[in-house]
Amino acid sequence: MAGRVSKSIIELEGMAMAGLLRDVRLEDCLKPEGWKKLVVVDSEGVEYETKCIESQAAKRSFLVFSAYISRWSSQIVKPRE
Repeated sequence: MAGRVSKSIIELEGMAMAGLLRDVRLEDCLKPEGWKKLVVVDSEGVEYETKCIESQAAKRSFLVFSAYISRWSSQIVKPRE
């Protein structure tokens, strides 16, 4: 598999809202020290990552993405019947 694809948080949030993501995690950044980046995996197994951001902002985004993946996206995007 090729490397990760770099995306902005807003792009990834749109994917999460549409129900296209299946996993999210935080990774530490080497520089600047203490900052983190989000790494997400879509429904086809492709990995995406954000740029490094401040730890608190990354944690807030992580919680939002987790909520989309676990429950919110199914309330926004309804499957066709």
